[in-house]
Amino acid sequence: MSFIEWFLEPANPGPIGKLGLNSPESDDDDDKPPRKWLIWLAVVVGLILFGVGLFWAFQDLSHRAALPIISRLCYLALYILIGHLITAKPNYTNVGWVGGLIDNPFRISDDYNRWLVFIKAILLPGKLIAYSLIMSWHLSKHLYNKLNK
Repeated sequence: MSFIEWFLEPANPGPIGKLGLNSPESDDDDDKPPRKWLIWLAVVVGLILFGVGLFWAFQDLSHRAALPIISRLCYLALYILIGHLITAKPNYTNVGWVGGLIDNPFRISDDYNRWLVFIKAILLPGKLIAYSLIMSWHLSKHLYNKLNK
């Protein structure tokens, strides 16, 4: 970030995205619902990521390792909760030059959008894990109700 960005941004402000709390609805009215295979793929990928997270939490199973396992499980649960609740929506029209590869030296707003892209990428696995756990819970309830009728 340079001083040129601070002085030239008020003359030509760029659009900035949003960082929202628990805002899963989209701004577009013409969004199509996702296809079934995309939902199943998201559930499978999320459950695989959840399995990797559980493997990371339980990789040290000695008797003296109860506190690190509990703390790792708490970190994993906190990451999944944050990933589920926080939604970053960057404005991709203002992420720099050449599709975000080069920083725009005249705008500071593109730096904010680049940070939102970074936050979105960091929280994506947690969002996938939360989505897959929620969807697998609903699917298992549906299958359980169908089998017991």
